[in-house]
Amino acid sequence: MQKIRILDTTLRDGTQGTDISLTVRDKVELVKAFDNFGIDYIELGWPWSNKKEVEAFREAGALKLKQAKIVAFGSTKRIGIDAKDDKNLLAIVESKAAVACIFGKTWIEHIKKQLKTTEEENLKAIEDSIKFLKSRNLEVMYDAEHYFDGFKDNSKYALKTLECAVNAGADSVVLCDTNGGTLVDELGKITEETVKFLKGKKVEIGIHCHNDSGLAVANTVEAVVKGCTLIHGTINGIGERTGNVDLCQVLPILAIKKNMPLPQLKLKDIKKVSELVNTLTNKKPNNYQPFVGRFAFSHKGGVHVDAMMKGASYEHINPALVGNATHTILSELSGKANVVGVLKEFGILVEKDDDKAIAMLNKVEEMERKGYDIGQLDAEKFLLKEDFFGKERFKILSWSSVSEQNNGERSECSLVGKVNGKKREALAKVEGGPVDAMFHAVIKLLADNYKDVKKVRLLNYKVRIAEDKGAESSVRVYIEFSGDGKEWGTVGVSTNILEASIEALYKGFRYFISS
Repeated sequence: MQKIRILDTTLRDGTQGTDISLTVRDKVELVKAFDNFGIDYIELGWPWSNKKEVEAFREAGALKLKQAKIVAFGSTKRIGIDAKDDKNLLAIVESKAAVACIFGKTWIEHIKKQLKTTEEENLKAIEDSIKFLKSRNLEVMYDAEHYFDGFKDNSKYALKTLECAVNAGADSVVLCDTNGGTLVDELGKITEETVKFLKGKKVEIGIHCHNDSGLAVANTVEAVVKGCTLIHGTINGIGERTGNVDLCQVLPILAIKKNMPLPQLKLKDIKKVSELVNTLTNKKPNNYQPFVGRFAFSHKGGVHVDAMMKGASYEHINPALVGNATHTILSELSGKANVVGVLKEFGILVEKDDDKAIAMLNKVEEMERKGYDIGQLDAEKFLLKEDFFGKERFKILSWSSVSEQNNGERSECSLVGKVNGKKREALAKVEGGPVDAMFHAVIKLLADNYKDVKKVRLLNYKVRIAEDKGAESSVRVYIEFSGDGKEWGTVGVSTNILEASIEALYKGFRYFISS
C-alpha cells in the first residue's frame, strides 16, 4: 500500500475554533514541533486574510525544516476576474509556501446560492485557479468543499469538479465532509466510487472530515481503507464548531491497529505534541482523550487493578507506543515508580520507599489537583527534583506590586529574597504592566550573583482557569523563557493572578540558574 501522508491544519482550520487563538510565535513553535513529529504538510494559514498570517509565513519560511512542507490556504478565484488578478491567489504565491491548498465548490446549491453563478463558471474557476498556481511552480492540493453533500445531490457534477481539478494539474484532490454530517457507510461508499472514478489518473486522493456527528475519526479511517492516502486533520481535533478529525486518535489507529504505512511519524511523541498544542492554545487538556489523555490508560480499583498486578492486560495497546503510561488510581505503587523514573533521568537512584521520593510524589499529586498540569514541562520536572534532592540557590520571601494607568501604564515591583543564603532586596519600575515589573525585579535580585540572568527573555505568557469555582476560581499562568540558547516554560497557580505570575517567573529564573 502507498505510504499515507498527513496534512496538519491545526494552524489554519484549527484556529477557526471559537476559543482558539495563536500568536505568530505560537505558530512557529508548533511548525517546528509538527516537523519533528513527522508531519508531511503543515497548513500555516490563509495569507490573504490578515497581516499576522503574512508574518507567520515569513517567520516559518526562515526555518530549516526536516521534512514538512509549508502549505498556504485559499480559495478558487472570484467569479468574473482572471486568476492572475485574484488577490487571494496572488497572496498564496507571495507567501513563498511550497504548496497551495485551495477549496472550490462541489455542491450545486452553494454554486447557485453563495457564488451566484453557473455550474460551468464554477468549473472554469477551478481550472483557471489551479493552472495559475501550477504555472508558479507550486504543488497544488484541491479541497472539494462539501464533497459528500454535493455527491449525494448530483454525483455526476461532483465527480466532474474533481476531473476538472485533475486535468488542470492538481497534485491531489481532497474529499471534504465540510458539514461533518456524513455517516460512515455512505462516506465509505462515496469514497469507493470516487477512487474507482479517478483510478489511473496521476493524482493523490485525500480526506478532510469535520466532527459534527462525532464520526470524524471513524469516517477518516473508513476513507483510508477505501483508498485515500492523504489525511487532513488537527491535533486534539480542534476546529470550527465541534472540530476536525483528531490526529491524536486517527494516527495511532491507522499506524498501530490497522498497521498502515506511516513510517515518517515519531508516534511516541504524539502525547507531547498534544500537550504542547493544549499549552499554546491555552486549553485545558481533556484527561479522557483517547490514546494521549491523562486517564487513557488509568485503572481504578477492583478486578481491573488485580488483573493488571497479575500481568493480565486491560489496555487495548501498549501506552508507551503513544508516549503515555499506565496509571493505577488509588495505588501508590505506580506513582512511586514514575517518580523513581524521573529521578533516574537526572542520575538520582532511589528506591520506591525512599522518604524523599514519597514526599515528591505527594507534591506532584497536590499540584495536579490544583491544576498545574506540568506533564510536558521539563523545567518543572527539574525543579521538583531540586526541591527534594537539590540545593536551594534562590528563594522569594515576600513581594509587592503596584500598577497604575495615568497617561500610560506604569508598574513597580519590590522583592525580598535569599540568593545563595544571603538576604537581598530589589525594586523595579517600568513603563508597562506588573508582569514586566516583576520580571525586571527578579533580574535585579539575582544579577550580582548570576550576571547571565540579563540574557533571559520572556517569550510567552498564557493564563487559563485552573480550578473553576466561580469568583473564587484559581488561574494557571504559563510563562515561556529563552536564554543561553535554550527555551523552557514554568507554571504558577493561585487565586491571585499576580501571585501565579510571580511563582512562574521565580521558577523560570530558578531553573535558569540551577540547570
